[in-house]
Amino acid sequence: MNKYGEILEDGSMKFVRFLPGGIERAWSWVTEADKRAQWLCGGGDITAAGQTIKFDFRHKDLTPHDETIPDQYKEMENGAVFDIDVVKCEPPRLLVVSWPAEGVVSEVEFRFSEENGKVRLELIQRDHGSPDQMIGALGGWHTHLDIMVDKLNGETPKPFWKTHTALVEDYSERFKSHLATLK
Repeated sequence: MNKYGEILEDGSMKFVRFLPGGIERAWSWVTEADKRAQWLCGGGDITAAGQTIKFDFRHKDLTPHDETIPDQYKEMENGAVFDIDVVKCEPPRLLVVSWPAEGVVSEVEFRFSEENGKVRLELIQRDHGSPDQMIGALGGWHTHLDIMVDKLNGETPKPFWKTHTALVEDYSERFKSHLATLK
């Protein structure tokens, strides 16, 4: 399986991960605040479409590594909070949320299905903003999803910022020709 995100024809980005455990367990790691805070962000539990909840990002709490936050993300050093809207919530198969970030309202879709004894998670983000925002989001989702997979497998995840920085550079190179058409 390719762990890298891909850019779809409509410009959306897509990731696929295979998670251990049952579909209800995987669903809970996205919808329950205490579990989601271990790999992405805290905030409220997601229970139904129409909710507005806080997504409270605390990147320094995601891994046990002590690291310096990169200069371009210093404003997030003490966290970042966004109001998100739950657009669709169909447990345990489909969740769609939207939230404003950096002047853009993004929509993120989580699709869960069972496949070969694992849970297939597809994550699709639409409306990601500028090419730089897209590359940052690709690196971010890749890093966050890998942290979730590691934690679900009982493993220690890699340092968030070090991993994210390397992935942003990697995605910039991978999608250089695609980005040139967007500028």
